[in-house]
Amino acid sequence: MSEEIRRAVGALADGVIEVRALADGITHSGYFDDHEALARAVEALDADPSVAGIYVTLNDVNPALLARRANRIKLRLSRKDATTADADILRRRWLPVDIDPVRPSGVSSTDAEHDAALAAAERIAIWLAEQGFPSPIKADSGNGAHLLYRVDLQNDEPSTALVKGCLSTLDALFSNEAVTVDTANHNAARIWKLYGTLSRKGDNTPERPHRRARILAVPDEIGIVPLELLRHLAGLLPREEPPQRKNGPGIDLAAWLLDHGIAVRSTRPWQGGTLFTLAGCPFSAAHKDGAFAVQFANGAVFAGCHHQSCGGGAQRWPELRGMYEKQRPERKKETTQNAENPGEKPVPATDEHRERALAILKAGDPLAFLLDTFNRSHVGDRTVAECLVMSLASQSVENTNGLHVAVSGNSGKGKTHACTTMQSLIPAAYKLKGTVSNKALYYDDDLRAGTVLLFDDVSLSEDLQEVLKSAEAPGLHHPGSVRLVARQSRGYRRRPGDEPDAHGLDRRLRRPGPAGARAHEGGRSGREKPGKRRHPHLPGDLGSCQGRGPPRPDPVCPADRVLDDPEPPEPGHAL
Repeated sequence: MSEEIRRAVGALADGVIEVRALADGITHSGYFDDHEALARAVEALDADPSVAGIYVTLNDVNPALLARRANRIKLRLSRKDATTADADILRRRWLPVDIDPVRPSGVSSTDAEHDAALAAAERIAIWLAEQGFPSPIKADSGNGAHLLYRVDLQNDEPSTALVKGCLSTLDALFSNEAVTVDTANHNAARIWKLYGTLSRKGDNTPERPHRRARILAVPDEIGIVPLELLRHLAGLLPREEPPQRKNGPGIDLAAWLLDHGIAVRSTRPWQGGTLFTLAGCPFSAAHKDGAFAVQFANGAVFAGCHHQSCGGGAQRWPELRGMYEKQRPERKKETTQNAENPGEKPVPATDEHRERALAILKAGDPLAFLLDTFNRSHVGDRTVAECLVMSLASQSVENTNGLHVAVSGNSGKGKTHACTTMQSLIPAAYKLKGTVSNKALYYDDDLRAGTVLLFDDVSLSEDLQEVLKSAEAPGLHHPGSVRLVARQSRGYRRRPGDEPDAHGLDRRLRRPGPAGARAHEGGRSGREKPGKRRHPHLPGDLGSCQGRGPPRPDPVCPADRVLDDPEPPEPGHAL
């Protein structure tokens, strides 16, 4: 035990250090510049079962304080016996991050609570490394976890505010219903658990045992965190309320999240408002944790994610709102014009983006442009990106099995994020979302030629997979229309003359109904008229995305073909 204590003091202390032990309502204290004497004194204190915890000062103590209790421990301090105050610290040496599991006060943590704190500390260390922070000292406090980052700051009010801001940011981004980042550790004279000693909170029970604090890792070189990184960390979240937009009614963020199906893991007070920790990240499929939203007292909203790929805490509320609110006044205006002049095609507005897109299509390299755009949001997986681009661009496939892009790999390697990134490059007008089921794939009306299905951990029945493969087979060259529907569908009736062909497919099938005679197109009754047949739309699930290619003149859908169809192609056939 003495060796672990010496190691801890050697890593943490520089000059005079105070040792303070907390027992049942009493305090023991001493000042040391002799680390051997410190280790012997602490070992004796640690053997006392009434001592709940032994702590040391972290930052540089005025060496004059050694004369208070020089290299010795005084037991049972009286009121006149002073301990280290903030004014006694000459300079700040450490940014202390204490991750404590949520539990009743006065008791030790369970193994599960203890493990949750250690895991949270690892997440924080990884994220801070992404921000440019050097490697910290990692430690087990006995009940939770510690991260110690070396700093070099004056002991003044700006430094205190800076440290407090850093801890507040980490608290907002990483505290949840299981663990919290202690924001009270911002004062300069803060005492810290001495590693190598036992943490005794409450009784030692099998479920909540007493554990010894210990150092887990010390970097070979303990780098000092640059001041600009500390300021960046402290300023990631707004400390003041953002201005509230005056036009329009305010948003109740809690109700908005509920209405749009965005799950909330936890809520808590923040800067006079409420901070919502989201159960998943709506900005990226590459990770689940890290997303949050804040509603301040004045009604203003801030939302973001602490992952660097999601902006590293930058304001993303307008984007989040746009993802879930369908506000498209331009499309509504376009629809109104078409209704007034059904024969006229809408004229797209000319803008710099359209001009650039046309230039790339006419004289540039569209594939290279798409891959470069993809790479800005998703690093690597170029082959996957190329396959996805080609699957979206293909209008016909001349092989027997169609074009199927299957992305495989271990969990957490970014497969979903790659597909989602590519899906974000598809124009909004050509993206569909819905619920996957075999029946839904038969009965939806909006499929266009060139539809591409992207499934994430979703599989179709073997029967439906065969239907899709058959629709893509090059041997189906006759453009007669065919409807596919399960024979067991309730209410289905076969009309005279609608006999199955050699492949067991009915020539014309109808949506189930009371009379069994409603046509699939638009709910019309009777037989379908020439030029009005539509192919059933194949929607994706909530976790998948779909791209559609742009409509082509007189497209002929492969799924609307059967062998030996005696009927000639119908004019005006459209999808």
